[in-house]
Amino acid sequence: MLQSWFLGYAAALGIKFTSSVDDVVWLAPFLTSRDSVATRVHNSTVYIGICMVQTLVAMVIAYSGNAIVGRIASGVNSAWTTEKIMTVGAGVLLALYSLKLLREYIQELQEDNDNENEVERPTEIELAPNDEHRRTLQDSEQLIPPEADAENPPDKDSIGNKEQVSKGASKRREALYCIAFIGSIDDLTLFVPMLVGKGFDVVQLALGAFTAASSIVMLCIFIGLCKPIADFLSRVPLFLIVMGFATLLLIRGFSM
Repeated sequence: MLQSWFLGYAAALGIKFTSSVDDVVWLAPFLTSRDSVATRVHNSTVYIGICMVQTLVAMVIAYSGNAIVGRIASGVNSAWTTEKIMTVGAGVLLALYSLKLLREYIQELQEDNDNENEVERPTEIELAPNDEHRRTLQDSEQLIPPEADAENPPDKDSIGNKEQVSKGASKRREALYCIAFIGSIDDLTLFVPMLVGKGFDVVQLALGAFTAASSIVMLCIFIGLCKPIADFLSRVPLFLIVMGFATLLLIRGFSM
């Protein structure tokens, strides 16, 4: 009895791990040592939580009626199987999402260039070689001792940098939710038939999925602890990561 239960648990663990091990491609950049511990804990919780939600959805589908189960579990030889349709569909959705991220990335580059031009333009005017009067005033201002820090106005550049960091963190959180949810849709095509066929029960699936998702998170954290790898992953634009994962899903889907 106990042995058969562990066999079912091992089956659920193996299916979830093998079907989701490619998540390391996109999840590792969210769990590097350059991120704070709180950020890594949050991202890990989000990933594991979404995996468990997908597991719950599979349970609902498996026990919601023979008609729905039949459509998902069965495949027609002359047509695409449900697994292939969902895998390719997830790849297409991620590819479209990567295009959205690419557009935002280009817009951010343009905004950064515009901000740099706005900052540099007045400096060039003030330091023009023919404008001796302004240069003299600038030299005289440097001789005046600075006032106390409490009386100095806030630095606009630092405020702008904080806003950019906050905006970037918000976009990364949004991307994490989207990629994790879309990327695990194809798990339904594996979980539902196994639940219907009594390959494992609900408890075994839940524990197996949780263990597999936690193992993938630990693997990503281990990869991110290596500073050169963490630095490299942090420099890679997010749209490239999503596009690469979408390509993997499309290749896997069309090869089924």
